[in-house]
Amino acid sequence: MKKILPVLFCFLLFSTVSCVKSVEEGPDSITLNYTDLQLQVGSGKQLLARRYDASQITWSSSDSTVASINDKGIIVALKEGQTTMTAKSKQYNISAICHVVVSAMVIEGKDIGIGADGSVFIIGADSTSASSGYSISKLVDNTLTKLPDCGAVRVAVSPTGTPWVVTKAHKILKYNGTGWDEMPGLGTDIAIGANGAVFAIGNIETSPSGGNNIMKWTETGWVDMLDCAAIRIAVTPDGTPWVVNKSGLVYVFGGDYLWVAFNNITASDIGIGADGSVFVTGRNTGDADPDIFKYDGSYNWNNLNITGGTNISVTPDGKAWWIDKANVVHHQ
Repeated sequence: MKKILPVLFCFLLFSTVSCVKSVEEGPDSITLNYTDLQLQVGSGKQLLARRYDASQITWSSSDSTVASINDKGIIVALKEGQTTMTAKSKQYNISAICHVVVSAMVIEGKDIGIGADGSVFIIGADSTSASSGYSISKLVDNTLTKLPDCGAVRVAVSPTGTPWVVTKAHKILKYNGTGWDEMPGLGTDIAIGANGAVFAIGNIETSPSGGNNIMKWTETGWVDMLDCAAIRIAVTPDGTPWVVNKSGLVYVFGGDYLWVAFNNITASDIGIGADGSVFVTGRNTGDADPDIFKYDGSYNWNNLNITGGTNISVTPDGKAWWIDKANVVHHQ
């Protein structure tokens, strides 16, 4: 009997220890690598849950139109707003959250061109060469894609989405889908109407107070438009040019050789949408900083009380895009 008791004791002890080791102790929390995130539209970030593989987590967004999250925890910011990402364990009744604030994408540039089909092209703020200018990119779904082998300072877009640019050396180039064709003549600005009419500001100064010659494209070359000089140009859907001269005065071509002046506004740039909306970045007399103004169709300009900048363009549905003095792109 004395021999049996020690054996029985050891058996009971071993059984007890084995039972204790077999108890599965789950974690009591999930710790994420971010609890708050600030993202720009088009950017992304990956959430990670420490001690977990992404496949062990169910990921969700409280507003997937603001920012989405996939099964690997990768967040993609889609539009301005706020949402909450939740990481929930598939095995345990625990979860963690990350608050996400999405702001507008910050794009830097020197000029904007928008076609009648809605195509948007940006002349960047990154110099490509001393003679050409800055990078040229197409903006699609909040993503900039650079076009190859060219730099420029001004851009306009045809109704079918083809960019025309002016380089720092005043060359006029047209994109052919894979590269750039050099067009005749030299220019300092370019504009294309919704009907395909192409106009440019040349590089010849014809007036010390007005600026350079104004040219119209004839499909084979340029013809000068007389009795006016300017530094910026835009074109209405029916092919009528509007210009801003060196003194900041706005003129519209009235037919034949007649240019009509607007004496109630001074501007630095002008943009016209495919719907006929006309905007300038300019100022009323006595104003210190430029604002965005919209033409009301009756010789008056409505101040939108939006701080303007240097360059402006207009979408087909009449929304203004502009660049401020810090080279940041804004839009309505």
